[in-house]
Amino acid sequence: MKTINIMVSGILIAGLCSGHAAIAAGNSQAFSPIAPSSTAKPDNYIGGSIGTSNSDGFCTTLGNCDADGKSWKLYSGIRVNDSVLFEMGYANLGEQQGQDTNGAVSQKSTAVTATGLMTYSVNEQVELFGKAGLARWSNTYTDSTGSSKSSGNDMLVGAGANYDLGDNMGVRAEWERFKDIGSSTHKGDVDLLSVGVTFSSL
Repeated sequence: MKTINIMVSGILIAGLCSGHAAIAAGNSQAFSPIAPSSTAKPDNYIGGSIGTSNSDGFCTTLGNCDADGKSWKLYSGIRVNDSVLFEMGYANLGEQQGQDTNGAVSQKSTAVTATGLMTYSVNEQVELFGKAGLARWSNTYTDSTGSSKSSGNDMLVGAGANYDLGDNMGVRAEWERFKDIGSSTHKGDVDLLSVGVTFSSL
C-alpha cells in the first residue's frame, strides 16, 4: 500500500510539473493583463500651426527683397485606417516684400487644401507621414500701380511627424510645398515650415 501511495504521489507531482511547464511555454497569454492595442489611433482631429513661408519666385527682378513671410494654418482630419488620413485645411502663407524701380512691391497668399496622408508609426508616440493633394490658392500682388488678384489650383506635397502627448493632445512639425503660386510675373513654389498642436477624440 505504501508503494502505491508513493507511485500515485510521484505521478501527481510529475503531472503538475508538466502542466505548469506547458502553461508557461505555450499558454502564458491567458494570464497576461488585457490592454488596449498600442496601434489604436484617434478617428478625427483638429489642429493649428505657425511657421515661416518662402517664395522662390517672388524676388525675381526685385531688389532689397525678402522672400520669407510669417505664416499660420488650421486643419482637420479623419483617419481612414491605421495608415491613411484625409485632411482639409486653410493656410495663410504670409507676405513677401521687395522693391522695383518704381517703389515697394508685396504679395500675400492664402490656400484652401485637401490632402491625403500616408503614415508610419515609429512607436506609440511618434508617427511619420508624407502627404499630397490639391491647393486652391489666392494671391494679392501690390506695386506702385495698385493691387491685382490671381488664383489657381495646384499640387501640394509635404512630410512631417506627429508626437502624441497623451490626453488627446499632440505636437506636429511639417514641411509643405505649394506649387506655382503668385502673379504671372512672380510665380513660384512656396515652402512652408510649421509646428503646431493637434487635438483629437478617441
